[in-house]
Amino acid sequence: MENLTSKLPLPDGLNPPPVLNQRPWFRSPRFITFIAVFLISAAAGLTYTYSRPAVYRCSATLLTTEMTAVDREGSGSIADFQHVAIQKQALLGYDIITAVLARLNEPLAKASNPARFSMADIRKMLDVVPIEETNLVEIRAEGFDPEILPLLINNWIDAYFSARAEEIKRSTRNTIHSLEVELAGLTDKIDKERSELLTFRSHNQILSSGRGENEALARLNGLTQSLNKALDDEVRARARLNAIKNAIANDETVVPQEDQGALQGFESRLQELREKQAELDKRFTRDYLNLQPTLKVIPGQIKKLEAEIKAKRRSGKNIVLVEAEKDYVAAQQTVREIRAQLNEHKQQAAKFTAKFAEYETKKNDLDGLEKLYRETKERLVQIETSHREKYPQVEVSSRAYLSPEPVRPNYGRDAVIALAGSLSLALFAVWIADYLTRKQEPSTPVVLSGIHMYPQAAELMSYREASLKPLERQLNKSLVSPVYRELSVDELKALLNVSTLKGKQIIGFLLSGLTLAEAASLKPEQFDMQAETISLEPPMQRTLRLNYPLKSLLAQSGGYPVWLAEQSRSPDDLAACLLCASLDSDLPTPLECNAEAIRHSYILYLVRQGLRLAELEQIVGHIDSAAIYEYSSYSPPQKGLGIGDIELVHPALAFS
Repeated sequence: MENLTSKLPLPDGLNPPPVLNQRPWFRSPRFITFIAVFLISAAAGLTYTYSRPAVYRCSATLLTTEMTAVDREGSGSIADFQHVAIQKQALLGYDIITAVLARLNEPLAKASNPARFSMADIRKMLDVVPIEETNLVEIRAEGFDPEILPLLINNWIDAYFSARAEEIKRSTRNTIHSLEVELAGLTDKIDKERSELLTFRSHNQILSSGRGENEALARLNGLTQSLNKALDDEVRARARLNAIKNAIANDETVVPQEDQGALQGFESRLQELREKQAELDKRFTRDYLNLQPTLKVIPGQIKKLEAEIKAKRRSGKNIVLVEAEKDYVAAQQTVREIRAQLNEHKQQAAKFTAKFAEYETKKNDLDGLEKLYRETKERLVQIETSHREKYPQVEVSSRAYLSPEPVRPNYGRDAVIALAGSLSLALFAVWIADYLTRKQEPSTPVVLSGIHMYPQAAELMSYREASLKPLERQLNKSLVSPVYRELSVDELKALLNVSTLKGKQIIGFLLSGLTLAEAASLKPEQFDMQAETISLEPPMQRTLRLNYPLKSLLAQSGGYPVWLAEQSRSPDDLAACLLCASLDSDLPTPLECNAEAIRHSYILYLVRQGLRLAELEQIVGHIDSAAIYEYSSYSPPQKGLGIGDIELVHPALAFS
């Protein structure tokens, strides 16, 4: 207050402000309350913080793998989370903790001032933390004595090693015993199975382990081959018989094989006599030939040979046909007899096959038992010679060491938290005290700009108001601010996006130069869609060009505004529609987005393009001189353009 009044010039005749009687700030109730609460809370918090004893931690890391069979390799580096969790429980088990307690108390008992531990103390101090994605476990010990912790961890590791080694020994003994019992049982079982197999083989006449080498199956294979051969012979005999019949039907020469030579000799002799007779007939007459004793017998010989050949062919056909029929009948009989034997032997072969399959099953069972016996014996030998109890499946990645720094509490951090909490509590106590001790306001306060002042400060504020009035009047003369706020293109587009068709048409008319009252009083006859104009009536008679975006909006309601079809279309109704759109748009100041602000934004858009102020009324109607003077400050240096030289469509309407 004093700084403000000292900077302001004092008007003539005005006395300096009165000096108020005030107490020093360090004696005020608020400061006293703040200091008291802060000191008490800080003392309590710091006392609690530094009264806690320091806790030290010591740790070691173990690599443990799953305990597999004593003659099997472990999983190696493959992480086994279940096994790690089991080992955590084992490390904290009663047996190991008891062994740790015994190992730890033994050296402590020999000391001059023994400090023996109990089971509960050990359990509170120890913890096991598995390391993720590995077979590593971190064993921890926390306590107030940092020197005892490494001893505790190392004894814990030794006890765990001893337990694992003893477990391997016990597992080895149990495994050897179980394998020996298993081998004895397998020996008896193998002997019994081998004896039963030999008896079964002898009883069913199984001579060989090869399936085809036994008599029944060999006989079956022979009959099958004989049947196949007999069927082939039958086919050949039938084909030979059919060929002989076809040759006889075609009057071909058909004789036995042994008569073919004699028949060929007769035919050759006949051919020679015919040729000789033909030669003689050319040289001599028949009468002359009859007078020659050696020549006249030739015709008789020819006839005799022809008769013999004919008789030979006749008898040969009968002989060959009869032999072919006999061969065919014999082949059929052979097939029938072999098939009958085969059918009879198939039953015996089927019985033998079943017995042989049973024999094979028994033999496979015996082979499996013998294989299992060999594998079990190999396992026993490996266990007896491996001595795995000397190599426990645990490795120490890092041993425990003395840690001189405590892990908790963090005295510095906790002290800062205590001081910060004390500060917050003190401020809250001041607020509570001020709220509870607040006095009621007097009945006649001094009001300055909506702020209630108590009488103690009324005189000072009255003096300040009196001193500021000349300065405010001087400043108001030099400041000019528009009545309405200019809306940005984005704000106008936001209004258009959330508006109904009626709201969009109202905004379109306001961004075309109409007032809200002119838009409400529009009539259908004022629109000329062909000329794309709107004719406004007095008192501000003018003709405006109907831009394309507004024309598109009007086309959606039949070429005229929506409110022409409504009963109530006053300017207040249109203003209410705009108010709904501004409230739905989520703009920061929706009440400022009214019709006057939209019209003011359009006028500024025209003026900033350099439009002559004298032609502004042709678009937006009458504007008083004071407003024109204010708008002139927005004109650019290159002003003086006509209506035809500027863009009349506002950018916010370029949505369609």
